[in-house]
Amino acid sequence: MQHPRTIIAGIGLAAMAAGGVTAVSAGGSPASSAPSVGTAAATVRTAPAAVGRSAGAILVNAQAAAASTPGSLDPTFGNGGKVLTDLGVGAGVPSDAVLQPNGDIVISGGFGVARYLPTGKLDTTFGSGGLASTGFVGGEGLQGVALQPDGKIIWVGSQNTPGFPAFGTFSFAVARFNANGTLDASFGTGGRDSVEFFAPPMQGAQEFARAALVQPDGKILVAGSARQGQIRFAPIQGALARFNADGTLDTSFGTGGKVLSSSLPNGITALGLDAAGNIFTLPIRAEFSPSGQADAAVTPATITASSTGGSSAFLPSGQFVLANGFSVARHDDDIQVQRFNADGSLASASPAFDYSGAAGLDQARDSALAVAVQANGQAVVGGAHFLSTSLFGVARVNPDGTLDTSFGSGGVLTTTINGNEAVQAILIQPDGKIIAVGNSANNATGQSFIVLARYIP
Repeated sequence: MQHPRTIIAGIGLAAMAAGGVTAVSAGGSPASSAPSVGTAAATVRTAPAAVGRSAGAILVNAQAAAASTPGSLDPTFGNGGKVLTDLGVGAGVPSDAVLQPNGDIVISGGFGVARYLPTGKLDTTFGSGGLASTGFVGGEGLQGVALQPDGKIIWVGSQNTPGFPAFGTFSFAVARFNANGTLDASFGTGGRDSVEFFAPPMQGAQEFARAALVQPDGKILVAGSARQGQIRFAPIQGALARFNADGTLDTSFGTGGKVLSSSLPNGITALGLDAAGNIFTLPIRAEFSPSGQADAAVTPATITASSTGGSSAFLPSGQFVLANGFSVARHDDDIQVQRFNADGSLASASPAFDYSGAAGLDQARDSALAVAVQANGQAVVGGAHFLSTSLFGVARVNPDGTLDTSFGSGGVLTTTINGNEAVQAILIQPDGKIIAVGNSANNATGQSFIVLARYIP
């Protein structure tokens, strides 16, 4: 095999000849004329080294340029910008993530909680080798995560309701972890608690917590959806509960600490608070008083705190963004990102797009599963691009609804892991770098993976 340096030098010479690049002598100065007969041999002997250095510099500069292109993978993170953690066979899917103040990345899923260092390395000082289990049995659906100011971590999801057959009847489940990944024994019972919205619950009841938000007073809002069992066509309702800091239900909130709303048939995937403690929900915009009473109308307000995760997000101004997938033709689903003003009026809407950048009908199914908003107002959306294989899909949309053509390829990109993956959460670091968190599966072995990919902003 030839030495790579020799191969690069050859490529460099061809590129220079074709592109009109000025040849450089061994001394580093431009070659202003052809060598004389007396110096030709010496020049020929030294030229390969000189060209090798020039080609090497060109290659390094090209790599640096590629690494600084918005939407390119960050080579300083994980392995070439990507991180995979093997969860084994049949493990839960990661579905939410949050950044700690020190830059650590906390991810929630059916497996519990995982924590990564800013470099992408699994933090083995956390939990058991970087992973911490809630101990709940039989949960399904998606899970949420939130941070307390003291560094403790709130996980929300579901569990198989005790007293019912496994994997069919579910109730809200909440766990709190200490900063080191151990369950916090001062919360609920051994670090865990749960809530049931129906009295009595019937077999087949479906209650899934999706979002969590810690209030300034330390109380914890948990939101999702609930549907009673054994009733044909029972409606899905928005479900909201509030826990005290010790894990007990806050009985001053709603009815016994709980609120059900038939006005929110899609459930609740995002929460926001204003300075007065009023509670706002998405994807259907609604407002509840600090005591959990539904308001007849939504009053525009500055949002002082909001949950993470899901395909809807609040902006501090009170605006909000919704990312949705919709069918444009049979077997062809595209994405649209909508931005709304604080009063609920439409501010902008993106054109329909898919993550591959294909124009027109392409028989690909693209999904919007996560969205986050950068400090400059650009929305970053993530999901999957499915066309024979399922790939990470990411796009960036300007505040006016146009795709940011400086990002990826015309504003969109795909990333391949195993060929069966999807983005489930998007994080924006303080330096602007974008972390896509999701799942991947090896179809041959059945193994599930947590996947992180970090992109240059």
